[in-house]
Amino acid sequence: MVAPLKSSATSLPSRCLGSDTQSPRESLMSIELTEEQKMLQDSAERYLKNSYDFDQRQAASRSAKGFSDERWAQFAEMGWLAMPLPEEHGGFGFGAMEIMLLAEQMGRYLVVEPFLETVVVGGGLLARGATTALAERYLPAVAEGQLQVALAHGEEGKHASMINTATTAVDEGAHCRLNGVKSVVANGDQADVFIVSARLVGAGNSAVTLFAIPADAEGVERRGYPTYDGRRACELTLRNVVVGPEAVVGGRGSAEYLLDRVALDAQLAACAEVIGGMAALVEATQDYIGQRKQFGKTLSSFQVLRHRMADMYVQLELTRSLMLAAASSLAGEEGDAARLISALKARTVKAGRFVSQNAIQLHGGIAMTDELSIGHYFKRFAVLESWFGNRDFHLQRFRELQSVA
Repeated sequence: MVAPLKSSATSLPSRCLGSDTQSPRESLMSIELTEEQKMLQDSAERYLKNSYDFDQRQAASRSAKGFSDERWAQFAEMGWLAMPLPEEHGGFGFGAMEIMLLAEQMGRYLVVEPFLETVVVGGGLLARGATTALAERYLPAVAEGQLQVALAHGEEGKHASMINTATTAVDEGAHCRLNGVKSVVANGDQADVFIVSARLVGAGNSAVTLFAIPADAEGVERRGYPTYDGRRACELTLRNVVVGPEAVVGGRGSAEYLLDRVALDAQLAACAEVIGGMAALVEATQDYIGQRKQFGKTLSSFQVLRHRMADMYVQLELTRSLMLAAASSLAGEEGDAARLISALKARTVKAGRFVSQNAIQLHGGIAMTDELSIGHYFKRFAVLESWFGNRDFHLQRFRELQSVA
């Protein structure tokens, strides 16, 4: 589906600076999109540009659910929710490149509907680990927009490690009994099903396992709240929640493998969101300094500000080129995909801070008001910084993977 790289992935960031005869955008053409991928990119951009303005986004964010049911249903009608899910369960079977393209457009328009949480993470875990019965029960409903899933993995005071959990699942033979508290469960406020990580106790087990638990199961309690970036999350408490063997996702002790693999898709999508937002900020700031005047001249006429805009653009294009290399490697299931994803996450955090902070500075105090979108990009970037590992975590992982490459 994805054309192979015509040069090594490590050479892409330097080439995106361009030359006298090649623009930064042209230099990225060594990774070519298929016609199907171009159609997805164009249709997503056209729909969101025409139908998802900032005021509508704000209204949905401030609603009780934190997003629009109508928009979610439209996403399902357009096939976005089915896109990465397996064909045998109502999906289209698309992969990393399509996730990247769609997430980038969602980031550009600050979409608040939980595509990343429900489809990429929740759907990805079920698609890769659920039994046939469990997949048939949940995945078609996810694709149709009738069911939302949330990963309940993070815990207060725990490190970013994929298998660091104090929640327990006591093995009682015919079933398991879960107890524990999960913190900052993204989209947990509205989720219909939680995928919960817990450490098995008893019968010689100690490995971390994933369980699919309905939100209305006995013993499940949640406290919802708005998050910094205008979305919603919850604190999830499990008190003697009893589940049978059919609730296990991926087999006992498979949590580390499943989380590590799905985390790659999630990290790519999160970085694509930031890059889409960076592109929107560069365009908005360029327009603003081209109109705003000081000392009788537009701000864009001042050389120091033109240099600042050039620096923002370079950061955007450098990061986008690395994103394309990482997505191509992940789509091809290549061995260096994890290393490139960690490099991408580390660079995206740094570039996102640079671009968003400069956009705010060049706009002035108005940029941090709720009435202007600029500050909302900054907030979304800040939340995505820690999505499946912060910059320090990924720099360390990159060093470890680089040493064995």
